[in-house]
Amino acid sequence: MSRISPFPWSRLAWLIVLAAVGASCRDGRAPNVLVIVVDTLRADRLGAYGNTRGLTPFLDELAQRGTVFMHAYAPSSWTIPSVASMLTSRYASQHHVFGFGARLPPQEVTFAEAMEPLRYIAGGFSANHLLLERLGYAQGFQHWYTDEKALQPPSAAALRRQALEWLDGAWDSQSAQPALLYFQFMEPHTPYDPPEPHRSHALAGVEPQQLAIAMAAKYAEGGGKVMTREDLRGFERLYDGEVATVDAEIKILFEDLERRGFLRDSVILITADHGEEFLDHGGLSHGRALYEESVRVPLILIAPGFEGGRRVMEPVSLVDIAPTLTDLLDLPVHSAFEGRSLVPLLASTSLTSGLSAWLRPSRSIDRTDIILQLKPKTGRANDDRKHVLSIVRGPNKLVIGRDGADEAYDLAADPLETRANPDSLRPMTSVLASALADTETSLARRAGAVLRREPLDAATKEKLRALGYQP
Repeated sequence: MSRISPFPWSRLAWLIVLAAVGASCRDGRAPNVLVIVVDTLRADRLGAYGNTRGLTPFLDELAQRGTVFMHAYAPSSWTIPSVASMLTSRYASQHHVFGFGARLPPQEVTFAEAMEPLRYIAGGFSANHLLLERLGYAQGFQHWYTDEKALQPPSAAALRRQALEWLDGAWDSQSAQPALLYFQFMEPHTPYDPPEPHRSHALAGVEPQQLAIAMAAKYAEGGGKVMTREDLRGFERLYDGEVATVDAEIKILFEDLERRGFLRDSVILITADHGEEFLDHGGLSHGRALYEESVRVPLILIAPGFEGGRRVMEPVSLVDIAPTLTDLLDLPVHSAFEGRSLVPLLASTSLTSGLSAWLRPSRSIDRTDIILQLKPKTGRANDDRKHVLSIVRGPNKLVIGRDGADEAYDLAADPLETRANPDSLRPMTSVLASALADTETSLARRAGAVLRREPLDAATKEKLRALGYQP
């Protein structure tokens, strides 16, 4: 689908003039950028997405200040491929990062690297110890922190302290250079163990015996197959406690950054790398299926010059983040990026916005389609995937199972995906299947080189098991 829309060349010339100054803020410096990824955070836990339990008061406040993308999708349902795709605006079938120990190829371009012309001071801080500097995730960052030695991921508070210590030594509000901060918090990831008072609040009304049954069933062989919805209640409440915990910690982080002048005129993006299953379709955990609970994530964007309180209903993807950030900074969107800039969706009032999105050359795929991929985890003896591919076009979704079976859903009428293959979608199913096949072929033509996977040592395997994975 063509990305270039015809409009008067006189207007184009005027936009080019405005774009030359569009990204600058105070003192001519580009805005600071804050990217926060909350590992394993389902969209339906935020009040901004309809949750009524009051788990995320601060994130809901931020949502009022920015634009909320109500149907944002992770490109896969677990961390490694999803984060690699978010950083590079490329799909797992292209960057080949979909197994434990897989390295992001150096020829892939991250959004931090795309921002280098503006001389960003870039620091990344990940509580997820799968995202290692030596595996390529730090490309474009001057500083990258991941604690490889710890069996359990550092808390959000510990990660915040690490980041602020680095920031205070590398940047201040009088610095001539802008700063980029990237966070990956792990609180909502297993094992769920929220601190007080969030633990007590979460477990209010849950019987200890009920919680014990849930925990035993979760970690037993076969997991959710022996657990009822009622048994699950306590376990899911612990997850909610972790969600409340990370919301409170993000608020403290913002207060600290505000005191340092970091947030003035800054670009702020908050999202998740994937969701979590709670027997929605019979499973627990993530990385096995492409149902909404696993791939629909929150996405909140705050940017200078755009009014808050906006809700965007059009489906978008995390592969759109890299082109969106570079577009907001009036940098050219890298030719390798597969996503689209979301700047035109933020508002229709800013003439300087979305210029590079209008001028980008066309690919042979429809960029408004959402593509979800679940490649086999290399290095594993068994393949536990239920799904392998999915496409979302508007309210219509097609999921391809590992056994080749199709599941089509009308998300407008059936957002929880309880009725597969309704009669109303029969004409659309073949259209989606054809579009998905064409897209996969097109993406494969632009795939990068495959790098050798690093073998997992005993310590790494132990850490993965502590997070609920079976390497």
